[in-house]
Amino acid sequence: MRAMVLRGDQLAIEEVPVPTPGPMQVLARVSACGICGSDLHAARFMDEMIEGTVRASGRSAWSTLDTSRPFVMGHEFAAEIVECGPGVDSWEPGARVTCMPMLFAPDAPNGFYSIGYAAEAVGGYGEFLLLSAPLLLRIPGNVPDVVAATTEPLAVGLHTVRQAKVQPAEHAVVMGAGPIGLMTLLWLKKDGIRHVTVSDPSPHRRTLATQLGADLVVDPRSENLADAVFAAAGAPAPVVFECVGIEGTLEDAMELVARGGRVIVAGVCMKEDRIRPLVGINKQLTIQFVLGYTPQEFADSLAALGDGSIDTAPMVTREVSLDELPAAFAALADPRDCKVVLRF
Repeated sequence: MRAMVLRGDQLAIEEVPVPTPGPMQVLARVSACGICGSDLHAARFMDEMIEGTVRASGRSAWSTLDTSRPFVMGHEFAAEIVECGPGVDSWEPGARVTCMPMLFAPDAPNGFYSIGYAAEAVGGYGEFLLLSAPLLLRIPGNVPDVVAATTEPLAVGLHTVRQAKVQPAEHAVVMGAGPIGLMTLLWLKKDGIRHVTVSDPSPHRRTLATQLGADLVVDPRSENLADAVFAAAGAPAPVVFECVGIEGTLEDAMELVARGGRVIVAGVCMKEDRIRPLVGINKQLTIQFVLGYTPQEFADSLAALGDGSIDTAPMVTREVSLDELPAAFAALADPRDCKVVLRF
């Protein structure tokens, strides 16, 4: 099968073997797979990502990842089952599915491989991949493959909002209108948050934020974000979501949030950053870092796409073929794109 392979920091389209499903696994043909910011980071900073994971949690699914071995990324997928492995009797070929990107295997660290981040667990940038039958969720018939492929980042947004425990009477600021910032916006509005401001320097992404329900959009290069929020909502925001992930934005969020407020950090800054603790002390701030999602949040995200209460389709700004995928990685530095999805 054809796949985009990461070798060191080089991406290339190559022929790789079609995997064989083991017990309680299925072989599935990939229909669509989104490009995640984590994949962009991995293509440039894989060693730093592994180091940070090991420092945080010791032995993990990533701690034994051998970066000298080529592997196939891609963990935001929609797929169709083509073959069921031993012991799988509740699924059938032809079923459209997605699931959390974990492949259960007895020889894997902690019992599973992270799909798309291990040579043993081919990701969605290949034509076929293995999935764990116990994790499978059926894609509702009214949800297109490209939209189903946004379930995973939508679950990240849901987890981010749930961790923040925002109340309907509160207002919030989302810094960054990339995929995670906009997924966060969608859940805030679904939860009835009265006023959400989205800040982003890209006019294309600000337009998209307005389309997805933002009450106010701000260009932080030309407007004072704190003044704009106060003018629109009558007070500093008690909750600020940092969804940018570059040096300096965490400090900006601390200065922006109300006294006694919460800063929720979803943006992944890959470099060392500096903050002034005195700002947080004087304002008695809570800073919370968030990661991933729970199985229930993943299922809730797919259900929201199915019942129409959330629509991520406007976020898919471009579809690419496998041959176009390496160039798409480089092009995502252009903020006119939001969510780029590979289509087979």
